Amino acid sequence: MIVKLNIGGRVFLTTQSTLTDSGNNMLSALIQHSNPAQLIDGHYFIDRDPETFRWILSYLRGSKVLPHKDSNEMALLREEAEYFALDELINRIQHVIYPIFSKGELVLIRGNKFTIIDVCESGYKVTRLGKRFQINSSENVERCIIEMGDMVMAYHKAKHRRIPGVCMGIDGKKYVIQFQGEEGQQECLQSGIRF
Repeated sequence: MIVKLNIGGRVFLTTQSTLTDSGNNMLSALIQHSNPAQLIDGHYFIDRDPETFRWILSYLRGSKVLPHKDSNEMALLREEAEYFALDELINRIQHVIYPIFSKGELVLIRGNKFTIIDVCESGYKVTRLGKRFQINSSENVERCIIEMGDMVMAYHKAKHRRIPGVCMGIDGKKYVIQFQGEEGQQECLQSGIRF
């Protein structure tokens, strides 16, 4: 079903599914429930900025593109995302402007421990046991620490690279790592360890 929106005098046409598939938000409620919205020539009238609304509609259609983080457009988009109750977009904008975590931090995501290797607009690039993953900024991410029994990638002095091992002991910022096979045990600094 086609939905006609008049945003600040500019007409936008979209589908009902575009407005409702993104979950609970003001636009979804507008077309799914009886409401006091003013209809003008068959268009739902919303007195908001049409230039900024194009970013909202692009987001609802699946676009990942956002204005530059230091631009006025980004500040206006944040306001409009709050007005339209688009929580996921608000979280994404917040992440782009002020990411919570930074490179090198140890984090827990869905019960697994990772090390952040890069912060990007859409979220974080993380590593776990030599494999890299992309984590969306909307994921539930928490800080964590290295604990005894954790599988890690630790810097092995003789190999001159990180290899898999198990944390067997902790003394301040020094960790005793048991490497696989004939590599034995070695003390490693926290800076040489990743998940």
